[in-house]
Amino acid sequence: MDIKLRIKDAFKGDFGKNIARIDPEIVSESNIDVGDTICIYNESKKKFTAAIVFPSDHRDEGTNIIRIDALLRRNLKATLEDIVKIKKTKNHLAQQVSFAGYKKGIILKNPDGLVKTLKDRVVSKGDIFTFRCENKKVDLIVINHTPQTEVVKIHKGTKIFCQEQACYQ
Repeated sequence: MDIKLRIKDAFKGDFGKNIARIDPEIVSESNIDVGDTICIYNESKKKFTAAIVFPSDHRDEGTNIIRIDALLRRNLKATLEDIVKIKKTKNHLAQQVSFAGYKKGIILKNPDGLVKTLKDRVVSKGDIFTFRCENKKVDLIVINHTPQTEVVKIHKGTKIFCQEQACYQ
């Protein structure tokens, strides 16, 4: 079942948490439950990313909207008011995730710290994450993951690798 929704801005407290808040009617009428992982597709840009589902508040009921933050919109190459498609997806635990610096080479000194930061996040190839490191903004992009599924979930047993060369995807 294809569900098409219009993008609205995330609630302030949801920023950076990988949350998609969906029209409560859609949540109750579909096979999507709170806490499920969904793929969000921007068909016009041929991009997708993943998020965890939460219902929006009662003001959004019957509006066919999805509330996502600027980070998820960046990964979708989408803007507010764009139409996206969603579908429920299975959580596969990540055995390993490979990153590269986005548009700038990087050396990752503490991969275990990155695992702790990203624990319980769902990621897909091409997703970009922004971190603060030594008072500098650092963008990392997911260049690969195992298993080779659309989405993987990072957990404490995930091995993190980072190539030194920049990726310009």
